[in-house]
Amino acid sequence: MTTQSCTATFIGRSGKVYTFENTAVTDGTTGEEMQSGPSPYALTAQSLGDYAQNDVLIMGLVTAQTNAGVAYISYGGEIVSTLPISAHSVSNEMKMLAKPVAVRAGMVLQVVTHVTATTQYYLAVESASQSHVFAYTSSGAATGNLVSILTGQNIGRVMKQPITKAYFTGPADTTAAPGGSIFVSGSGTPIGFVPLSLSSKAQPQYSNVNIQLDLNTVAQVVADA
Repeated sequence: MTTQSCTATFIGRSGKVYTFENTAVTDGTTGEEMQSGPSPYALTAQSLGDYAQNDVLIMGLVTAQTNAGVAYISYGGEIVSTLPISAHSVSNEMKMLAKPVAVRAGMVLQVVTHVTATTQYYLAVESASQSHVFAYTSSGAATGNLVSILTGQNIGRVMKQPITKAYFTGPADTTAAPGGSIFVSGSGTPIGFVPLSLSSKAQPQYSNVNIQLDLNTVAQVVADA
């Protein structure tokens, strides 16, 4: 297993700046915690919920050394917000969060990284009241369903409202089409699309979408390897 050094910076509604780091995030794991740091800018080894408690995060960026898959804030075992990500070498803009996050004790900042030559895909989605992450690991040329990193369920079983924002990261599938994640309704009709971003090459951006879901909706990717 390879590891990456990751950092994160957030701005609170109070005007305070919060910095975080994890110098040994293992590539390919579901999610690893980032804690306050580095010295002298922050207290050492505090979770997000302790460090920024009672503030409201409005802007931020999580960066990985070479390749970021997804980042998110969890609380009580649930995902409360997905987060803007990038690789150190291509980050160029702090981003407004998909929605302001009121920080509570117990909240954890987590990041997922992978090697550049990966077969892992991550879909970060936001609705009016839900945030979630879906993933798929390719084992060859095939169409695969992205499933919840928490429950293994398809997107229609997890999300209860239309998707309003999303980004999708993964490898450069140059021979696969289309270049992103297709949302397919229970009747088999394509109803939405989120383009693929390579975080090692460009800073992934949230797409503003309005994807209506039914119980049997799936988010799919056509992988070439």
